[in-house]
Amino acid sequence: MKKLDVKLALFIGVICFGAGFLLLPYQLETLKSALPQNEFEKMTADMPMVITSLAFSAQLFVMSFLLAWAGFNLARKTGFSFDILKSFFVKGQKKSFAGKPFLLAVLFGVITGFLIVASDRFYFENRILQLNEFSPEFSWLGLAAGVIGGGVFEETLLRLFLVSFLVWGFRKILKTDGKAVYWAAILIAALGFAALHLPFTSVVFGELTGLIVFRSFLLNGIGGIFFGYLYWKKGFEYAIISHMFAHISMQLLFIPLFY
Repeated sequence: MKKLDVKLALFIGVICFGAGFLLLPYQLETLKSALPQNEFEKMTADMPMVITSLAFSAQLFVMSFLLAWAGFNLARKTGFSFDILKSFFVKGQKKSFAGKPFLLAVLFGVITGFLIVASDRFYFENRILQLNEFSPEFSWLGLAAGVIGGGVFEETLLRLFLVSFLVWGFRKILKTDGKAVYWAAILIAALGFAALHLPFTSVVFGELTGLIVFRSFLLNGIGGIFFGYLYWKKGFEYAIISHMFAHISMQLLFIPLFY
């Protein structure tokens, strides 16, 4: 099992290494649209892009490898599955996506994409003035960064590692294996992910009001509940697929439709 976990973790790490070359430019693109040009130029003046991208990608590789290696170990101990990924490296155990769970993952992803874009377009734009200063546009870079970076790295961090770790910890401390343990882990991971967005949100909006914080927790946390449920009930791969389709639906459907 240890050799298999290393192979799986390397597989995840290589994908995330490639994602780094998409995530950094996309984050800079987002900052450029939100900040005054002189502030953006000052922030990036001493940033050699090739070296910075390599360093960022290398950091993602190391992080994702360690998180995945620990996550696969924890998942096995806590009853979470990753059978499809495992079948890539075990002879005679080829397994593909099941029809109904796959459709459920796509549906959850599309619902997440709709809620994120529609909430901004029809609610938060009327209450947060800064949102009116820039409108989202379709971006191939944003699509690729979301599908690969969001779908693989964030699910490795939040579901494979964090949810598995929390369930493992709760079971050790509380001596119980009930549904509440899994739901608590899913909710904490979703809220934790939203909290991690607050520094970037503060830079983009220039402040953190109560409504801006609420928006960050709502829009960054709601998908985590869907993805966490899929990880628990269907498997790690279905959480990845759902996360990917959240970004696909946002970029290809809801942003062009609503903006």
